[in-house]
Amino acid sequence: MEVGRPDGWTNGPGAQEAQCPSAVVTLVGDTPEDLAMGAAPSRPVIVGHIDEPERGAVIDGEGLRVRGWAYGIGSPLSRVDVFLSDHCLGPAGLARPRADVAEALGEPDAELSGFELLVGAASVPEAGDQSVRVVVTLVDGTHESLGPLAVQIAPPPDGRPPAVVDQRRGVAHYRTARRRSDDVIRVLWSARSLDQGGSQLRMAELVEHLSSDGRFHSTVLSPVEGPLRKVLEASGATVHVGLAVPFDNAAVYERSVSELRQWMDGRFDLVVGFTVTSFPAVDVAIRTGLPSVLRIGEAEPLRTVVAWLFGTLHPAVERQARSTLAGASAVLSNSNAAVAKYRADGYTGNFVVLGTGVDVEGARAYRQSSDRQECRRRLGIRTDERFVLCAGTVWSVKGQALLVMALDRLHRDQPNLTCALLGNADDRYADAISSFIRRNGLTDAVRVLPFQDDLRPWWRAADLAVCPSESEALPAAVLEAMAYGLPALTCKVGDLADLVEPGVTGWLCEHSDLKALTAALNAAATASPAELGRMGTAAAHRVRRSFDRREVLDRSTELLSSVADGGRATS
Repeated sequence: MEVGRPDGWTNGPGAQEAQCPSAVVTLVGDTPEDLAMGAAPSRPVIVGHIDEPERGAVIDGEGLRVRGWAYGIGSPLSRVDVFLSDHCLGPAGLARPRADVAEALGEPDAELSGFELLVGAASVPEAGDQSVRVVVTLVDGTHESLGPLAVQIAPPPDGRPPAVVDQRRGVAHYRTARRRSDDVIRVLWSARSLDQGGSQLRMAELVEHLSSDGRFHSTVLSPVEGPLRKVLEASGATVHVGLAVPFDNAAVYERSVSELRQWMDGRFDLVVGFTVTSFPAVDVAIRTGLPSVLRIGEAEPLRTVVAWLFGTLHPAVERQARSTLAGASAVLSNSNAAVAKYRADGYTGNFVVLGTGVDVEGARAYRQSSDRQECRRRLGIRTDERFVLCAGTVWSVKGQALLVMALDRLHRDQPNLTCALLGNADDRYADAISSFIRRNGLTDAVRVLPFQDDLRPWWRAADLAVCPSESEALPAAVLEAMAYGLPALTCKVGDLADLVEPGVTGWLCEHSDLKALTAALNAAATASPAELGRMGTAAAHRVRRSFDRREVLDRSTELLSSVADGGRATS
């Protein structure tokens, strides 16, 4: 695969080109004679390329994807800021796996040199001629630009789908014809998968809670199989695997929705799509007059989530999704920030914010009944370690690679700072992280482990929880860690900036910025045990006050019951 030199990339005096296997890159720094003699560069060298969009590309106006790679020789890359003409779109996500770049440059650590930014229509300026460029900044402050690349922003597509049918009229007719108010409510849960990601686990908790209520019977529909099936079936739910609906072809979407409608016909009283990509089931509910709830578990708009998980979102399918959100009985989110992003991106609907709940009483009881040092001994954590826990899917958007890079920068001065990454993994990303750990002598400091059914001993053993994500709504892992009395180090994304108070319950830093994350991690590593204890106590109090799982589950039950009976859900 070719790694190309960006056209139009200008540099200061002393710039030169260097030929690498299957690559042409631009070096910034010393004279060709200095480098030819094998001298170390007097200042870091920046290399990189914008892969997407291509020069002259027409951007459809519904959103923009900027993707490429950048690498600093002599100083690590700290951040990559993306500009559309003079408008800053924000920092790109870092440390995407790029084995091709590492091979071309002969620099193994360049395997994590990829960057990517996906932005919705609300962030794209008006249509017309624009240019894309990125500013690459190294930890030492050195910075250079890639680009600019001329592109054209197309106007939004004409025509929107017809207005959805007045759902409340349809629901009223449905209730009169087919369900008495004292009947069991037959709920269809549409899941993205049956894995153990955060949204799926929250769904399983609610399904279990409803099964004990007695007024509900749950059927879970997932396009793919997964380990959560056993948990759901143990809660009394029926699980059906199949009926996937694609997003990249409008005609196939309609055929698949028709098949889904036939399967759903007459079987359910309420439809709940538990992630935003579950909107096709809610689309069917609206078309047939069923009450419905669509839950947004992610902080980013639909187009970005689809690009992360599946690939292409056809514009006509996206318009149908917008219509679906507008017509659902309720659009549920655990994050005010996520709702604000959807509204800014032009989505309308009956948005309801209901925070994530954690088992605060269970956390308190476990802390009182367990011995912290014994938990550490069983998990192989030394008494003198400052142990950091990062729990969540090991996936590029979650930022674990950047965390490991920060740990590498601190390792010499903070040899007792250690970390575990716990969660199901994207194999390519996790393998690149593991390779970095081995190359940089971090095998005793960082462990990458699979999902753990019981995180309680890990929370009890840890000194600190960290969430380095580029995007979050309100992650349950952070709330759970705080419930166990841990201060949290998080990026300023989603509702985390409202949850974590610097110096009181933890530390905040800018996302997708290695220098900022390293500084925050160093502050946590050097905090005294008394400081950690004080912040952990405040963190537990903060979660206990606002995020008790029993209250959240009870409120969720009331919301679903009200929607099933034709009511309007409110926060």
